[in-house]
Amino acid sequence: MPADLTSTRSARVTEVRHLYDRRHRAQRGAFVVEGPQAVREALRIATRDRSAGATVTPGVLELYVTEAAAQRHPEFLAQARDVGARVALATEAVLEAMSETRQSQGVLAICPLVTQPIADVLAAITSPDPLVVVLDRISDPGNAGTIIRTADAMGADAIVLTEGSVDPHNGKCVRSTAGSIFHVAICADVPAVDAIEACRVAGLTLVAADAHAPVALDASHETLRGPLAWVFGSEAHGLHDDWRRGVQMTVRIPMPGRAESLNLAASAAICLYATQRTRSGA
Repeated sequence: MPADLTSTRSARVTEVRHLYDRRHRAQRGAFVVEGPQAVREALRIATRDRSAGATVTPGVLELYVTEAAAQRHPEFLAQARDVGARVALATEAVLEAMSETRQSQGVLAICPLVTQPIADVLAAITSPDPLVVVLDRISDPGNAGTIIRTADAMGADAIVLTEGSVDPHNGKCVRSTAGSIFHVAICADVPAVDAIEACRVAGLTLVAADAHAPVALDASHETLRGPLAWVFGSEAHGLHDDWRRGVQMTVRIPMPGRAESLNLAASAAICLYATQRTRSGA
């Protein structure tokens, strides 16, 4: 089957490339999703929500695939058409021109932005003991995406990124989530004071990770069992003063070894795993 898109200079390629810029994403209300894993998750949720009759879904607006990728993933084309997405076959050169990564995997989608207002997200949580992850001024997209993926794996209900944090729709951040960006409710650009107030109104205990905290992580089990918002601050600047004043507890990860500190994503993974084990009674 001949490709619909063959020129790397086409207007469609330019439109997609513009979406790697935050301003253009905001203007269009859409972002780029690269690779079969993330696109599969976007399509799966869009298809499920359509079947359930939902009016608001993460959705897929456009799907671009190479002929080889279409043969590997024929279900992608059927699912995309089923949810009303525009589908186009493209040459390898066109997909590479559209992609931010050096080696295109032959699958790329345009999806509506997934972020929602914090009040709506917290009000929609139905878990008896909600788990929310707050990322305060986290600028590294790889760290942010990895934490979103970890939070999803550990059963978090929502992610809140405060003002000064990376846009979760950033290309590297999206790729680092490996599709988890479509599984967990996400808020972005939330002022710290608003996030603190919203968490308090929702009945969440605010707990922050801090390497110099007096309380060790393994001594905070009772707190981890209830409605909880974990707060992780910037690696470069640590916890903002607003959070130091706003949290009910700060805890440290015991480190008997000689490493001075842990990577932010590693710290978050340890804290969230400890929370999951505590709640499961393991």
